[in-house]
Amino acid sequence: MARSHPPQTWQRGFAEPAQTAAWADPTRYEAEDGEPAHYALPAESEKPTSRAPNGLGICSLRSWPTLYNGTEAQETTPSWFKKSREVDVLICGDKAEGPCHSGRADAIQPRALEYLRSWGLVQEVLGEGPLLNKTVLHRNGVKLFHGHSSMCDSRYRGISTITQGQVERIYVRDLKRHGVLVERCATVAELDVSRDKGELYPVAARVKNSKTGRDELVKAKYLIGADGASSRIREMMDVPFDGLATDCFWSIMDCQVKTDYPHILDFGIMISAEHGGSIMIPREQGLTRFYVQITGEKAAKIAAARKRNREKKSSVGETEIYDHGITPEESMEQLNKIMAPWKVEFAGPMSWFAVWRVNERVARYFSTPDQRVHIGGDAAHVHSVLGAFGLNSSIYDAVNLSWKLGLCLRGAADPQKLLPTYDAERRMFANRVIRCSGAYLRFICNLNLPLASLRGLGGEMEEHDEGLPILDGSTETDRQWLTNFFGRNAMFLVGVDGARVDTELSPAVKVNGHVPKGPVAVLNGVRAPDPRVCFRADYTSWLYDAMPGVVRFHILVFASDLRGPVRKRIAQLSSEGFAPRGFFSRFGSHERFNVVLIVKALPHEADELLEGPELENLRNIATVVYDDRQPDEDAHYWYGVNHARGAVVVVRPDLVVGTSAWPEATAAIDEYLSGFLVHPVASNDNGDGHMNGSGRIYRTCK
Repeated sequence: MARSHPPQTWQRGFAEPAQTAAWADPTRYEAEDGEPAHYALPAESEKPTSRAPNGLGICSLRSWPTLYNGTEAQETTPSWFKKSREVDVLICGDKAEGPCHSGRADAIQPRALEYLRSWGLVQEVLGEGPLLNKTVLHRNGVKLFHGHSSMCDSRYRGISTITQGQVERIYVRDLKRHGVLVERCATVAELDVSRDKGELYPVAARVKNSKTGRDELVKAKYLIGADGASSRIREMMDVPFDGLATDCFWSIMDCQVKTDYPHILDFGIMISAEHGGSIMIPREQGLTRFYVQITGEKAAKIAAARKRNREKKSSVGETEIYDHGITPEESMEQLNKIMAPWKVEFAGPMSWFAVWRVNERVARYFSTPDQRVHIGGDAAHVHSVLGAFGLNSSIYDAVNLSWKLGLCLRGAADPQKLLPTYDAERRMFANRVIRCSGAYLRFICNLNLPLASLRGLGGEMEEHDEGLPILDGSTETDRQWLTNFFGRNAMFLVGVDGARVDTELSPAVKVNGHVPKGPVAVLNGVRAPDPRVCFRADYTSWLYDAMPGVVRFHILVFASDLRGPVRKRIAQLSSEGFAPRGFFSRFGSHERFNVVLIVKALPHEADELLEGPELENLRNIATVVYDDRQPDEDAHYWYGVNHARGAVVVVRPDLVVGTSAWPEATAAIDEYLSGFLVHPVASNDNGDGHMNGSGRIYRTCK
């Protein structure tokens, strides 16, 4: 939401303008005899959404600075919130008084939407703003591209626009449902990690409240630094922030406009060899976001001012600039130069205006050697806006780390084997983001600037290198570069492709040409495909809907039609792998695994197909889905399964392929799981990495 909604009524079944909002009517909070309702309207706050107005003013946005902002305020703290000074995980995030009020992140990629679905939150995101699925790109008035954006096979066929503040409020509501409040206005003043291996809570953080001045010592098993580009936690870890700070500056405007540009409702990129580049994104409530490159004397002036801050260590990752001296009207003037011959002008008050500098950096490592402190999001990597990687990469970081910490805290995994994979997987992904987004930036902004030099990534870094644009002014050269760039990065830009890293979680597969020698065609370490399947006679959906939650491994059993040679192999899997002494029971049973049987059959055929003692174990534990689509679009085709042999695919809790095996090769599955899982132990154990049973595992500060 970019600005407060005017009063509305649903009297006729749909939203219409109203004189007053029902929620603000005091008579709605008392009975006919005047007795007040037990529920009382909380205090509201209406604040401007921009630091700078345009000639038509500034928008404002209503907020609720008590529990609806997730605030842990003394006068509103509910009885169910049990604050503890010993926690499993201490999350150090934004130090602001409430969620982001305006601006910042603007869109969520399909892969991030898939993760939000697994968290149960995707329906709160969809429909907030327009769906971006078309792109138009001009250079010097010549149309280089106009067509569908990067379309992938995810159920989410486009990028969903939504403000960062709305995303934060969705998170706040979800945390409250789980009995957690965000503790605002807090910073970590001191951080120490004990080397005593017997210490149950080795991380000690002194947290100071900037409003009250009070501080407290909080002890934790693990700490996560998600405190932004100028991360204090990263400084305390003494982690270099490799890369470069460019002299490329953007002004950013969220505003309502009037224009003769015919593609204002599409994702648009406009490039001028003389004046720079601009990006246009249609937003919710009739607004448009413009990223406008600042060039010439204004850019030089800002660059000179930035040098004064370089001696400050915390400024190394700084992105937003406050002392820029640029007005929205000057930014609009620059935008018109870039967009010529089309014209654009303000048609309403400013919703958000800011100036940002492009930094391209990746932390030298994301985790301390003892695996007790981790960083993610902007604290670990910063880059240009190209590709919408900021918010999305933060979601990917959180997904990758959270389930691994969860398993270690429950005593189900070896922390020294499992947790290092977070740094290995996410740092390589961040490197590709820097190089992909950086090459795109240099094309749009006409920059003859080398890509950031990153360290500590070994020879794998060059696997994700990018070719820079030639920038010779030739339309043919521009189109060729775009063809090559999107041919390589189209799926990466929407999140379904990634930087695959060989680890214990997703070991290397021997490859003959492009086809792996194994039970399925899908590589280990990539996104698990999500084909459509049938759940019952009156319901079809996607395979991911049979893989709910975020804590279990998913054992996908591809059984073809369960007849002929494949039946014997599936029977062996059932009698060995799912037996009391098999891997399923040994590593945690239903608590650790979700078994999905994918069969080429119709729902009314299932009972007969699954009859017999040889399939009893599988029948008792599996969710059955029916792969009844034609051969060129069914799940067996998507995964590349041999119908005579079948296959087992182990999908990690983050919906990434861990490994695959032939159904009869239960020892191979056992060996894979033994690489990082341990046998279950009793809950609330006092051993290293186990849950403490406190029920409160998060605290947010900066």
